[in-house]
Amino acid sequence: MKLSLLVVLILLLASQTFADDTRFSTNLYAKFQKKSCTKCHDFFEKSRNGLSFAGHSGRSVEMCIVCHSQNVTGFKHPEEWFAQPGLYTSGMDSRTSCETMKAALHSSFKNSRLVKQQLEKHLLEDPRVLWGIEGATSQSGMLPSGKREHDLVTGGMEQWEKQVKAWINGGMKCD
Repeated sequence: MKLSLLVVLILLLASQTFADDTRFSTNLYAKFQKKSCTKCHDFFEKSRNGLSFAGHSGRSVEMCIVCHSQNVTGFKHPEEWFAQPGLYTSGMDSRTSCETMKAALHSSFKNSRLVKQQLEKHLLEDPRVLWGIEGATSQSGMLPSGKREHDLVTGGMEQWEKQVKAWINGGMKCD
């Protein structure tokens, strides 16, 4: 009994050690399901009762900069505080999330080097993404009226960057 438990433990540790970090499903999929990502990307999704159809109904896009100001979010250009509608919605499986993201970049019409550059710029430099990563900025997760998003991407910026680069440099596999 002890031997079989030891074997199971060793196999479990080995599987984590040898996980393929080049696959979207290994590290990134779970992070893309965090509310700090879906809160923005689901904002305009009427079929999913996105925030613009619930908590923000009746508010104009001109009002966004009033609440989501630079002193709240840290984002220098609050007029751009939007995620592209239809790019990503919660509840997708790993493959669909990855393929949807690549399709939104029109990756089938670009060489892989350009897609890599665009993904790295968005995922590693875009203040809207950094807002959703625990500790990436001093204002990560900050919301208007003193509220805070607590379901952030964990592990910090160093881990996020390592995992994003492993996936991108590994060929951006969607499995």
